[in-house]
Amino acid sequence: MPRRSRLILACLLFSTSLFADDAALWHEFGLVRTDAGKQGSLSVTRYRMKDVTGALAAWEWLRSPQGRPCEFAPFCTVDGQRTVINDDNYIVIFDGGAPTKAQVESELKALPDKKDTSLPAILSYLPRQGLTPDSARYVLGPASLAAFAPELASANPGFEQGAEAQVASYQLNAQEQPIRLALFYYATPEMARLHVVDFKLLGNVIVKRSDVLVAVVFGSASEKQADTLLSRVQYEAKITWNETPPPGPIKPLFQLLKNIIYLSVLLSALGLTAGLLHAGTRMYRRRFGTLDADEALTTLHLN
Repeated sequence: MPRRSRLILACLLFSTSLFADDAALWHEFGLVRTDAGKQGSLSVTRYRMKDVTGALAAWEWLRSPQGRPCEFAPFCTVDGQRTVINDDNYIVIFDGGAPTKAQVESELKALPDKKDTSLPAILSYLPRQGLTPDSARYVLGPASLAAFAPELASANPGFEQGAEAQVASYQLNAQEQPIRLALFYYATPEMARLHVVDFKLLGNVIVKRSDVLVAVVFGSASEKQADTLLSRVQYEAKITWNETPPPGPIKPLFQLLKNIIYLSVLLSALGLTAGLLHAGTRMYRRRFGTLDADEALTTLHLN
């Protein structure tokens, strides 16, 4: 079988097993298509997602918990011979060795139909202190909630109302076991307040609300550990203007003053030019005898 045919067959088998194992999760993240190829000795797998949010969720899921950041992109991790990169609405995975910067740039530049939109707001509210590296997982719906936080799967977080969440592990003390936090982001404080009640009905959870954020500590965390972690969750409103604000009153007044000065200078120059032309014409006509008698200027020679 030719090499190209073997590669296509491998891609089809890979995609089939991929969807068979995690079909609900990929559907929730918005997988559009997947394909694979080669760059030298490296295998390259590309996942095209519906939007940036789904791509970020898939990248957090596909990266290794033992990975470390790399410099090829803002969202990039490497673990041994596997490099996972998120670029706009794509995830690109290099297997079989460490890619060079030129290989990564060439691959990312060739990606078709890229969509660059804003990242989810919840990313800025997840506490960083004590966060276990590469433990955060983005939750978009019931499938990802069941996969990353099965203890909360029976709750109704309100995904149909636009809720989103991040699930992560925290190491508060070197002698203690990591604890789990789920941070939910809602459109309004009222929605967040209503869902606090739903979470408290689960039992074995400690819940805190901060404006539009609902933080849930679950698992084997003690009350002291939960209080320490929950105290780090604070909401700060961030306002983004979608339209250009009206200019301040000073700038239009300054521009008006400049226009008045320019107009005054222009009119003065025009008046001076007209006067000089008129005077020059009369002097010429008077000198060469073309000035009429009624136009003559009587000069009194007084000593």
